[in-house]
Amino acid sequence: MIDSILRDYDVPKMYLHKKKGAQGDLFDVIDGQQRIRTIWPFYDDEFALAKDADPVNDYIIAGKKYSELPMDIASIIDSYSLDFVILDNENEDEIREMFLRLQNGTSLKAQEKRNAMPGKMRDFVREVAKHEFFSRVNFSNSRFTYDLVAAQMCMLSLNGGICNIKDKDLNGMYETYRDFDFNSANAKSIMRVLGYLNGMFPVKAPELKRYSVVSLYILIMDMLPNYDICGREQELSQWFIDFEMNRTLEEKKPPEQQDPKLVIYHERVSNSSDAQDSLIYRHEMLKESLLSTVPNLAYKDSKRNFDEAQRQVIYRRDKGICQMG
Repeated sequence: MIDSILRDYDVPKMYLHKKKGAQGDLFDVIDGQQRIRTIWPFYDDEFALAKDADPVNDYIIAGKKYSELPMDIASIIDSYSLDFVILDNENEDEIREMFLRLQNGTSLKAQEKRNAMPGKMRDFVREVAKHEFFSRVNFSNSRFTYDLVAAQMCMLSLNGGICNIKDKDLNGMYETYRDFDFNSANAKSIMRVLGYLNGMFPVKAPELKRYSVVSLYILIMDMLPNYDICGREQELSQWFIDFEMNRTLEEKKPPEQQDPKLVIYHERVSNSSDAQDSLIYRHEMLKESLLSTVPNLAYKDSKRNFDEAQRQVIYRRDKGICQMG
């Protein structure tokens, strides 16, 4: 970027969105953020030009910072004209549409593009990503990873169960739910599950990796309406920590000694982790482990003492022998 300026090459124009601030006009960068974030740090001597840069006007510039440049060379940068397009349109959706058009063909990640899409679903996902629970997880918010996981949570709840939560599916959700109601039953259900997860983990937990957070969300989404788990957050948290610890120890064993089910579980978090079949396998294994570990998780259906998952746990525990005979 700086080398291009020194050689008087054209630098693409930059687009700014002019907004009113409390102390005057503010400008959001629609396109050109990397260019701006290159120029100012160079002025502040935060990096030097490339060590193999060719001379400019017979002056050596290779490896030099701004303050080390000869005055004649520094003045080239100081006098270079940058082109800005200032937009004062108040329509946020149109601004985001322009952002997407300008970024087309760049290396923006899918969630970064979704964050620029118009509609209330985008706004709701952003609110979900700010939930206190995300301060407990063991992965960073680099390039809106929290927003990605929040979007996957919303997709699962809106679908009413496990489904594919890949980028194309999330894009469709943003389009379908442009008018999403923040006060809807779906919105409240999503926040209820997150509230329970937050109660399970009052402090940051190393076990809360991206894939495990999604699986835990599915598990609690299933358990809350069907089982009496209120007030048992600590027990469920300890069960999950133990499950992850045992799984980690299992992976350290020789291949021939590993539990085949845990081997498959590992594969389902390593490959196509956002696919429906991977999510189903992980959920069924987690649920079976939970029901067989934490005692007295009462099933809420008054007509049945046990659901199908509990029946399977009991069947395996008793080796298929009825205990009522």
